[in-house]
Amino acid sequence: MSSSQIETGDVSAIPPITYSREMGLTHADFWRLLPRAMGSHPYSVEGNRVVANVDNGKLEITIGPSQERRIALLRLPYSLVSFSFEGVTEAQQQAFKAHFDLHFQRGGG
Repeated sequence: MSSSQIETGDVSAIPPITYSREMGLTHADFWRLLPRAMGSHPYSVEGNRVVANVDNGKLEITIGPSQERRIALLRLPYSLVSFSFEGVTEAQQQAFKAHFDLHFQRGGG
């Protein structure tokens, strides 16, 4: 893929980027934090899916079922969250991810 294809808006030349990760949160936490994490990117919610515009491309975020990790008497909620970018360059995806992750960080050290 050449940089001229990207500059002229040929998003079909950009390979999709897909990944999943476990996020230590409840579904209530996810939906509460989502608006700030999405920043200025317009999005809609369809069940457990978020469909958004990221620059000239599309993003689909899917949150899986709530799960629980147990360590002795400690119970930690988590869900598998999948991200699928289409027509988004790697640099745009990394910028989105940095902003998104910033809003889901937890305190601690």
